[in-house]
Amino acid sequence: MTLSQVLQKEVNPDLIKGKIVLIGVSAPSLKDVFLTPYSSTAKGTVRMAGVEVQAHITSQLLSAVLDGDRLFWFWAEWQELLWMLIWAIAGISLTWSIRNPLILILTELLFLVVLFGLSYVLFLQQGWIPVVAPALAFGLASITTLIDRQYQLQQQQQMMMRLLGQQTSPEIANALWEGRDRLLQSGRLPWQNVTATVLFTDIRSFSTIVEGADPERVMGWLNEYLTVMADVVQLHQGVVNKFIGDSVMAVFGVPIALQQQSEIATDARRSVACALAMRSALIDLNQQFERQGLPKVEMRVGIFTGAVMVGSLGGKSRLEYGVIGDTVNIASRLESCEKERQDEDCRILIAQETLDYLENLYDVESWGAIFLKGRVQSVEVYRVIGYR
Repeated sequence: MTLSQVLQKEVNPDLIKGKIVLIGVSAPSLKDVFLTPYSSTAKGTVRMAGVEVQAHITSQLLSAVLDGDRLFWFWAEWQELLWMLIWAIAGISLTWSIRNPLILILTELLFLVVLFGLSYVLFLQQGWIPVVAPALAFGLASITTLIDRQYQLQQQQQMMMRLLGQQTSPEIANALWEGRDRLLQSGRLPWQNVTATVLFTDIRSFSTIVEGADPERVMGWLNEYLTVMADVVQLHQGVVNKFIGDSVMAVFGVPIALQQQSEIATDARRSVACALAMRSALIDLNQQFERQGLPKVEMRVGIFTGAVMVGSLGGKSRLEYGVIGDTVNIASRLESCEKERQDEDCRILIAQETLDYLENLYDVESWGAIFLKGRVQSVEVYRVIGYR
């Protein structure tokens, strides 16, 4: 209705009574006209007067308050909390299952794009769902899970290094780390039966050498010797299982179980090559000891290839990487076999079981069948002279 109609009393008062009355202008010349979502029509663009826009706004507000018509639909509080929980779980699941950092970042960005895209689509449909809160829950859950995963990885790595010692070759360390999910069970390396080559070393007449000597001087001399021997084992991809006083126990072919005979043969050849490298290193080491006025080292090496059981040994308070079996005993007995038959600084004895894998790469001297201490059956023993 127009103002003229009101002034001329042409308007029924009942139409105005108890109502909100808006007074404005509709003349386009006054430029109080605006574009609205309904401006585009078949006849062209139609602008709506400002007072009409305000009338529509007022009508919507009254309908929302008096009639209960919602302008936007939204979730109840428990639904919003559930929505945030879903996104937190999604962040945890993604971070825990995807190990590649680049793929993880790209996947999480994609999830965030989906979240914002979904909320925008629903907004266009007069719906409102939380956006910032679930995005924060998603991000915080991902970061927390990543920190926890890194902590667990660090703990696993420390445990494996504690079990296997620090003298593990980089190749073995990498293989262990790549297969940690398969190898580790409840914080332990499960027991498994493998074919491996065990190497024992011992210093000849060690007790006589250290008798009456200064303990500090002996420890420095012994540590230098053990360091060199452990480095040689590591260089040949063996694992220093333990130091037993002046003795070294090294294993080739663990903890990754070897399946092929060619792999077992490779480790057997590495063990003999390691022993020969120890002999060479001992020459330089003794020259150094002579200059320092330290005792000369003569050593024995025993090598045997066969089945062993390997895995975590001990309890919660103390764990070590256990290697047990008849193979270990034979290697130890070969090292101490007929101690008086030594006319070189480093004597290397192997058995037939190891020789079978060497493919005539080394010159050996047969000592025949020998009954080793504590064994009923004899063992065919050979002394390794050098490379063929």
